[in-house]
Amino acid sequence: MQINSLNIVPTWRFENIDGEKLHLALLPLLGAIQQRKKLTAAAQDIGLSYRHAWNILQEADAFFASPVTRKERGRGASLTALGEVLLQANQRIDARLHTQMESLTMELNAKVHKVLSDQVSIMRIYASHGYAVALIPKYMPDYQAELHYHGSADALKALHSGGCKIAGFTVPLHHKITAQQQRYQALLKPNDVRIFRFIQRDQGLMVAAGNHFNIQSLHDLVDKKIRLINRQPYSGTRELLEELLLQEGIASNSIHSLDQHEYTHTAVAAQVATGMADVGFGMEAAAAKFDLDFIPLTEDAYLWAIKTESENDPEVISFIDMLKSTGFQEAVDALPGYRCDNAGERVTLADLLG
Repeated sequence: MQINSLNIVPTWRFENIDGEKLHLALLPLLGAIQQRKKLTAAAQDIGLSYRHAWNILQEADAFFASPVTRKERGRGASLTALGEVLLQANQRIDARLHTQMESLTMELNAKVHKVLSDQVSIMRIYASHGYAVALIPKYMPDYQAELHYHGSADALKALHSGGCKIAGFTVPLHHKITAQQQRYQALLKPNDVRIFRFIQRDQGLMVAAGNHFNIQSLHDLVDKKIRLINRQPYSGTRELLEELLLQEGIASNSIHSLDQHEYTHTAVAAQVATGMADVGFGMEAAAAKFDLDFIPLTEDAYLWAIKTESENDPEVISFIDMLKSTGFQEAVDALPGYRCDNAGERVTLADLLG
């Protein structure tokens, strides 16, 4: 029996104290207008008639008592400052919730398919978020993968305690982070765990298109009012940035880092794209998603760990075969800043840590 997949699509709406609500298509329409610069084309892109789209914008103008778009005869349509703020808020919310929605979707699909088909085997994966990782559900057969996003250290702890069957983690390619290496050595005992190669990723600085601060290196952030949005403490990306600062002789308190932090590369890029921050450190693929400029600084390797006792499980074998498949590797190589690194090949922790 062919079992359809389920998808979770969160929405948010505008409502005033009188209970009046704006149409749910307003934000998609604003996004399409920003892209297409014409109301007719924008309406067509999201499946609305021109009249319906016009009415949605008129209702929004009345709701806020201020226009959300500019419509000039012969010059198309564009967003006002209010329209841009609304769209940016939507982008930030989507970036923050996207990974949680992906995890919930995977969990829901796995449970539904388990009920509907006794032949479906569920394999729980804990992994640091990444665009290549997000491709796994598409290429794993029979919805075998239940993917949960966690930082590298938490993913390996879950593997160690039996909370998952496969764990994804990252290792810098050109830098040694002592505290990180000690954690990995404690959690990845050679007799207990097998490690498999996956990908290499470019890491660097993400800045707004045009790079009007003319940022070329980490030194350009020192003693200036350039606002850095950071990742959460103990994440592999944050530890990598801290190591780069240390090697460059840059004190972390000499950089204007925002008090808040984000949990994914996508959310960091969204902060920069919406003007809430001036620079972020992360993957080139995240910068490309939001049309940001990217200054490459280093690389890291993404790897998979499994318990030795699970090495011959059919689900694990299927997962490794998927990593080696041409279709999956071509999809990964198409991502900006990503390269398959002999995906599926065994490697030792000693080799990785030099």
